[in-house]
Parts: sequence; structure tokens; C-alpha cells
Amino acid sequence: MQFPDKANTVAETVPEILPWEQISSQVVLDLPPWMKVHEDSIRLPGGRVIDNYYRIETPDYVIMAVCDAEGRFLLERQYKHGVGSIILTSPSGAIDDGELPLEAAERELIEETGIKAGRWTSAGKFLVDGTRGICRAHFFIAKELTQVAHPQRFDIETCATVFLTRDELAAALRDGSICLMADIALYSLILGPFLATVQKEM
Repeated sequence: MQFPDKANTVAETVPEILPWEQISSQVVLDLPPWMKVHEDSIRLPGGRVIDNYYRIETPDYVIMAVCDAEGRFLLERQYKHGVGSIILTSPSGAIDDGELPLEAAERELIEETGIKAGRWTSAGKFLVDGTRGICRAHFFIAKELTQVAHPQRFDIETCATVFLTRDELAAALRDGSICLMADIALYSLILGPFLATVQKEM
């Protein structure tokens, strides 16, 4: 018995992937500097028109893995209203107009922790949501830490800083204390082989 070539069969059944055509766009909600909501009119490759496709625009932001000389990672314990609970998360913040991502990371780290990092490494930039757009997240690794100031405290961003070993960080990922996708992606990038080993041991 002869079987059809699987690769050819799949290729014949997959439609050609084409970009959508944007016919028009208008801002239906503008809350500077926090967010904009765009209502787009789009035409799909098959010809169907969708008049109310919504995209969300927020400022790009930075998030950083902050590592001390002992190999521990600095995280912030704080209440996040979008989650509705107290979680562990990395220092992060929006990029101001005219500010470079690295400049924003340096500023946010000092503001939130009073720490200045002597060595910075970019770990990439990533689109937050492929459907709604949202913004781009810029990942950084910060090392060679020096305490240079007291953290700035705001009532909407009250937090306590903690240093976690790699094992403690892995445990926080497992038990959900670290639950935001950006944090999980950041540490998966820089600790991938270690976290994979921990996962096998579970």
C-alpha cells in the first residue's frame, strides 16, 4: 500500500496566509498617558469587512532581572489590582516619551529600589499581545549593584523588596507567587536550563 506524501498533503490543505487591509482607524478612548483604544475597520483576505476591531495602545515598558553578587534575584512583593492579590514581580515601569529603554530601566531601578546597576544586558523586546497589540516589553538583566539612594515610595506602588536564590525563585514560579507572564518569560529566558532541570525534578 502506498501512502501520500504527508508534507505535500499538508501544504495543499493550508490556505495562503495574507495580511489584513486596514481601511480606517479612529481613537474611541484616550486616557493619556495610560492608554488609547483604537477602533479599526479592516478587510480580511476573503473580502469580509469588520468595522469594529479594537486595538489597545499603552506605553512600552521595561522589566528587569536584578542579580546581586551572590547570584540572588531582587523581586518586589506588592499588591497588583489587576490580579487582585499580593504577588512577587520584578522591577518594571513605563518608558517615558523621548526616553530610551535602557534609560528607563536605570531610572526605574533607582526609583523603586534605590539601587544602581553597573552592568546592563538587554534580553530582547517582545510584543505583549498579538491580537490587541498593547505595547512592547523590553527585558534587561542588571548586575553589579550598589545602593545609592532610598527607594521612592508611592501609595499606589507600595512594595517590599526581597532577594531570592535560584531555588527560591523556582519555587515561587511553581506556587504562583510569581504569576505575571512578563516575569515568567524573563526568567525562562535567562534561567531556562536551570528551570527545566527543576521542572523534571517535580
